[in-house]
Amino acid sequence: MKKTLVALAGLALIACSGNENNSDNGGSIVANTDPVMNSNEFEVVEEKETTTIEYVETNHDFGDVTYPSENIYTFKFKNTGNIPLIVESAKASCGCTVPNKPEEPILPGEMGEMDVIFRPKEGQQGSDVTKRVTVTANTEPGQTYLEISANVLPAIGG
Repeated sequence: MKKTLVALAGLALIACSGNENNSDNGGSIVANTDPVMNSNEFEVVEEKETTTIEYVETNHDFGDVTYPSENIYTFKFKNTGNIPLIVESAKASCGCTVPNKPEEPILPGEMGEMDVIFRPKEGQQGSDVTKRVTVTANTEPGQTYLEISANVLPAIGG
Protein backbone atom coordinates (compact mmCIF):
# COMPACT_ATOMS: atom_id res chain seq x y z
CA MET A 1 0.00 0.00 0.00
CA LYS A 2 2.84 2.36 0.91
CA LYS A 3 4.53 1.73 -2.48
CA THR A 4 1.28 2.54 -4.28
CA LEU A 5 0.93 5.84 -2.41
CA VAL A 6 4.56 6.77 -3.15
CA ALA A 7 4.04 5.91 -6.85
CA LEU A 8 0.86 8.00 -7.00
CA ALA A 9 2.56 10.92 -5.29
CA GLY A 10 5.42 10.68 -7.78
CA LEU A 11 3.02 10.66 -10.73
CA ALA A 12 1.13 13.60 -9.28
CA LEU A 13 4.37 15.57 -8.94
CA ILE A 14 5.35 14.76 -12.51
CA ALA A 15 1.88 15.67 -13.84
CA CYS A 16 1.78 18.93 -11.86
CA SER A 17 5.44 19.93 -12.19
CA GLY A 18 4.60 22.67 -14.70
CA ASN A 19 7.16 21.30 -17.14
CA GLU A 20 6.17 22.84 -20.45
CA ASN A 21 8.39 20.48 -22.43
CA ASN A 22 6.16 17.54 -23.31
CA SER A 23 8.16 16.55 -26.36
CA ASP A 24 8.16 12.87 -25.35
CA ASN A 25 4.58 12.30 -26.44
CA GLY A 26 3.30 15.62 -27.76
CA GLY A 27 0.69 15.74 -25.02
CA SER A 28 0.02 16.22 -21.34
CA ILE A 29 -0.59 13.75 -18.55
CA VAL A 30 -4.03 14.28 -17.11
CA ALA A 31 -5.76 12.47 -14.28
CA ASN A 32 -8.73 10.49 -15.55
CA THR A 33 -11.86 11.44 -13.65
CA ASP A 34 -14.00 8.71 -15.21
CA PRO A 35 -15.68 7.05 -12.18
CA VAL A 36 -15.56 3.68 -13.95
CA MET A 37 -11.74 3.72 -14.02
CA ASN A 38 -9.61 3.43 -10.91
CA SER A 39 -8.71 6.82 -9.50
CA ASN A 40 -4.98 6.04 -9.84
CA GLU A 41 -5.07 5.69 -13.65
CA PHE A 42 -3.81 8.42 -15.96
CA GLU A 43 -4.24 9.01 -19.68
CA VAL A 44 -2.29 11.01 -22.25
CA VAL A 45 -4.28 13.81 -23.85
CA GLU A 46 -2.92 14.80 -27.27
CA GLU A 47 -2.49 18.51 -27.88
CA LYS A 48 -3.77 19.29 -31.35
CA GLU A 49 -1.62 21.70 -33.35
CA THR A 50 -3.66 24.52 -34.81
CA THR A 51 -3.26 27.16 -37.46
CA THR A 52 -5.28 30.23 -38.37
CA ILE A 53 -7.53 30.99 -41.31
CA GLU A 54 -8.43 34.33 -42.85
CA TYR A 55 -11.31 34.55 -45.33
CA VAL A 56 -11.44 37.17 -48.07
CA GLU A 57 -15.14 37.35 -47.16
CA THR A 58 -17.45 35.19 -45.06
CA ASN A 59 -20.79 36.32 -46.55
CA HIS A 60 -22.07 36.27 -50.10
CA ASP A 61 -25.39 37.58 -51.40
CA PHE A 62 -26.45 36.04 -54.71
CA GLY A 63 -29.15 38.71 -55.05
CA ASP A 64 -32.19 37.58 -57.07
CA VAL A 65 -32.12 33.93 -58.13
CA THR A 66 -34.84 31.88 -59.76
CA TYR A 67 -36.28 28.53 -58.86
CA PRO A 68 -34.95 26.19 -60.13
CA SER A 69 -31.31 27.24 -60.57
CA GLU A 70 -27.80 26.38 -59.51
CA ASN A 71 -25.80 29.22 -58.00
CA ILE A 72 -22.10 28.78 -57.21
CA TYR A 73 -19.83 31.01 -55.18
CA THR A 74 -16.18 30.40 -54.36
CA PHE A 75 -15.08 31.50 -50.90
CA LYS A 76 -11.35 32.22 -50.80
CA PHE A 77 -9.21 31.95 -47.70
CA LYS A 78 -5.58 32.03 -46.59
CA ASN A 79 -3.70 29.84 -44.14
CA THR A 80 -2.21 32.54 -41.92
CA GLY A 81 -0.58 30.09 -39.51
CA ASN A 82 2.61 28.04 -39.44
CA ILE A 83 1.35 24.51 -40.15
CA PRO A 84 -0.73 23.08 -43.03
CA LEU A 85 -4.44 23.87 -42.77
CA ILE A 86 -6.67 20.81 -43.04
CA VAL A 87 -10.39 21.34 -43.60
CA GLU A 88 -11.95 18.36 -41.85
CA SER A 89 -15.55 19.06 -42.83
CA ALA A 90 -17.89 21.66 -44.28
CA LYS A 91 -21.58 21.22 -43.48
CA ALA A 92 -24.52 23.30 -44.63
CA SER A 93 -27.59 24.17 -42.59
CA CYS A 94 -29.87 22.91 -45.39
CA GLY A 95 -29.82 20.34 -48.18
CA CYS A 96 -30.24 23.11 -50.75
CA THR A 97 -26.68 24.25 -49.99
CA VAL A 98 -23.69 22.07 -50.85
CA PRO A 99 -20.16 23.04 -49.79
CA ASN A 100 -17.18 21.43 -51.54
CA LYS A 101 -14.26 21.50 -49.13
CA PRO A 102 -10.67 21.28 -50.34
CA GLU A 103 -9.30 17.75 -50.03
CA GLU A 104 -5.61 18.69 -49.92
CA PRO A 105 -3.95 20.60 -47.04
CA ILE A 106 -3.37 24.32 -47.58
CA LEU A 107 0.26 25.16 -46.81
CA PRO A 108 1.17 28.12 -44.57
CA GLY A 109 0.83 31.40 -46.47
CA GLU A 110 -1.09 29.76 -49.33
CA MET A 111 -4.62 30.50 -50.55
CA GLY A 112 -7.42 27.94 -50.62
CA GLU A 113 -10.91 27.86 -52.10
CA MET A 114 -14.25 26.36 -51.16
CA ASP A 115 -17.13 26.28 -53.62
CA VAL A 116 -20.62 26.58 -52.17
CA ILE A 117 -23.54 25.63 -54.41
CA PHE A 118 -27.04 26.94 -53.66
CA ARG A 119 -29.99 25.22 -55.35
CA PRO A 120 -33.24 26.86 -54.21
CA LYS A 121 -36.09 24.55 -53.30
CA GLU A 122 -39.64 25.05 -54.50
CA GLY A 123 -40.83 26.11 -51.06
CA GLN A 124 -38.29 28.94 -50.95
CA GLN A 125 -39.90 30.85 -53.84
CA GLY A 126 -40.79 34.41 -52.92
CA SER A 127 -38.48 34.36 -49.89
CA ASP A 128 -35.22 35.87 -48.76
CA VAL A 129 -33.05 32.91 -47.79
CA THR A 130 -29.87 32.80 -45.69
CA LYS A 131 -27.90 29.59 -45.24
CA ARG A 132 -24.86 28.87 -43.08
CA VAL A 133 -21.90 26.60 -43.76
CA THR A 134 -19.95 25.38 -40.73
CA VAL A 135 -16.29 24.77 -41.55
CA THR A 136 -14.38 22.53 -39.14
CA ALA A 137 -10.60 22.60 -39.47
CA ASN A 138 -7.39 22.45 -37.47
CA THR A 139 -7.77 26.17 -36.77
CA GLU A 140 -8.26 28.35 -33.74
CA PRO A 141 -11.22 28.59 -33.35
CA GLY A 142 -11.97 25.07 -34.54
CA GLN A 143 -15.11 26.13 -36.41
CA THR A 144 -15.68 29.08 -38.69
CA TYR A 145 -18.86 30.07 -40.50
CA LEU A 146 -19.71 31.13 -44.03
CA GLU A 147 -23.10 32.51 -45.09
CA ILE A 148 -24.86 32.76 -48.39
CA SER A 149 -28.11 34.59 -49.01
CA ALA A 150 -30.47 35.10 -51.92
CA ASN A 151 -33.89 36.36 -52.85
CA VAL A 152 -35.58 33.38 -54.47
CA LEU A 153 -37.91 34.47 -57.26
CA PRO A 154 -40.81 32.31 -58.48
CA ALA A 155 -40.19 30.01 -61.42
CA ILE A 156 -40.30 31.70 -64.81
CA GLY A 157 -43.68 31.06 -66.37
CA GLY A 158 -44.86 29.42 -63.15
